Amino acid sequence: MLHLQVNAVIFGAGAAGLWTLDELRRQGRSAVLLETSALGDGQTIASQGIVHGGLKYSLKGLLTASAREAREMPKLWRRCLSGADAPDLSRTEVRSESFYLWGTDSAASRVGMFGAKLGLQAAPRTIEHDQRPPLLRDCQGAVLRVDEQVLSPSSLLAALAAPHQNAILKIDRTKPPSLVTSRPGHAQSIVVCSPEASSELTLLPDWVVLAAGQGNAALREQLGLDASRMQRRPLHMVLVRGPLPEFFGHCVDGGRTRVSITSARDNSGRTVWQVGGQIAEDGVTLDAEALIHRAQAEISSTLPELNLAHTEWSTYRVDRAEGAVAGGGRPDSFHLLKDGNVLTAWPTKLVLVPQLAAAAAKTIVASTTLRAANYSLLTSWPRPAKAAPPWDRAGTWTSYDPLRRAA
Repeated sequence: MLHLQVNAVIFGAGAAGLWTLDELRRQGRSAVLLETSALGDGQTIASQGIVHGGLKYSLKGLLTASAREAREMPKLWRRCLSGADAPDLSRTEVRSESFYLWGTDSAASRVGMFGAKLGLQAAPRTIEHDQRPPLLRDCQGAVLRVDEQVLSPSSLLAALAAPHQNAILKIDRTKPPSLVTSRPGHAQSIVVCSPEASSELTLLPDWVVLAAGQGNAALREQLGLDASRMQRRPLHMVLVRGPLPEFFGHCVDGGRTRVSITSARDNSGRTVWQVGGQIAEDGVTLDAEALIHRAQAEISSTLPELNLAHTEWSTYRVDRAEGAVAGGGRPDSFHLLKDGNVLTAWPTKLVLVPQLAAAAAKTIVASTTLRAANYSLLTSWPRPAKAAPPWDRAGTWTSYDPLRRAA
C-alpha cells in the first residue's frame, strides 16, 4: 500500500475543487484531489457558464448581498481568462463576451434603471433598434446588453486541471474512501482504492477540503459531522437543438428571470440552447414532456420571431448543493465551514469560486508549513476524464410539434 503525506486532500473535481487545488499549489502547499467520476460531473458541467456580475441578483431594485458579492468577481475572471492573472485560464473557450437583457411589459425599463442606480461593475447598456440581434428586432421594450462573459464549463475544467495532472486522482466509486478520525471533524488518514486495479493509497493530510457538491453530505457523515448543513435546490433544465441562431440572453419580468438562454455546439456541430431561469425552477414539479411543452410556449412568447421548426427538445435535472440557509432560499455568498481540520465548501455561484478557493487556501496556508509530496508515487494512478456536457448525455429528444404545443 502506498502512503503519502500532504498538506491537503480535496474531494471533488468541479470548479471549486480544482481552483482550490491550484490556489494551494501556487502558494507552495502539497495537495491531492480525489474524484469518483469525471471532471466537473454534477453542477459544473451542467451549468450555463455565465460569470454573473450581480445584475441578475438585483432585479428587484435592491443592491442585494448576492449582487455585492458577485459584482467584483468578473474583473478577476477576465484577468485569468486573458492569462494576466493566476490561474491561467487563457485556453478556456469564452462563448460570449456579453448577453442581452430584454423584458415584457415594463420590466426592461426597470432593469435599465437598476444598473445605473446600483453602480454595478457590468451596468447594462441600451441597444439601439438597428443594432439589435434579429431575434430581438421587434421587441416592444428596451433591449440591453450586459458585459458578463459566458464560458464553456468543459474547457474551464480542462484549463484548471491541466497544470495539476499529477495531483488529480480517480478513485473507485464502488469502494467509498475510508476516513479515519480521532474525533468528529478531525481527519487523520484517508484510504482510497484505484478503479482500475487493486491498488490502495493511504493519504495523511493536515487538512481535508470537501468540495464535492452533493457528495459533501455523505462525506460529512463519515467524518462525524452534521450533513444537514447542506441544502439542495433542484433545477429541471431544458435543451433545444437544431437550426438555431447563437444567442445569449435573459428575459426578465419584474424581479425574476423568465428564461435564461445560452448557446453551444454539440458533437455534430448543431447549435444547442440551454434554457434555465424561472422555467427551470418551476419545471422541478413537471415531467420532461410537460416541461418541454411549457418551454416551447414560453420561448415562443418571449422570442416570437424565432422559428422553432426542425428543432428537438430534451431536459435534464441537476441539484444545486449549497450551504443551508433558513427557509431553503438561495444563499447570498459562498459557504465555507470549518470543523477541526475539515473545510466544507459550497461556492453557491460559479462566479464566486475564486473567493471560495482563496478563503479555503488562506485557512490552510496560515496553519501549515510546506509538506513536500512525492507525486511520482502516483504516476500509474488513473486520472478522471472530463464529464460530457448535458446535451451529449441526453437520452431522449422530442421533435417540435406546434399543434401539440398550441393544444
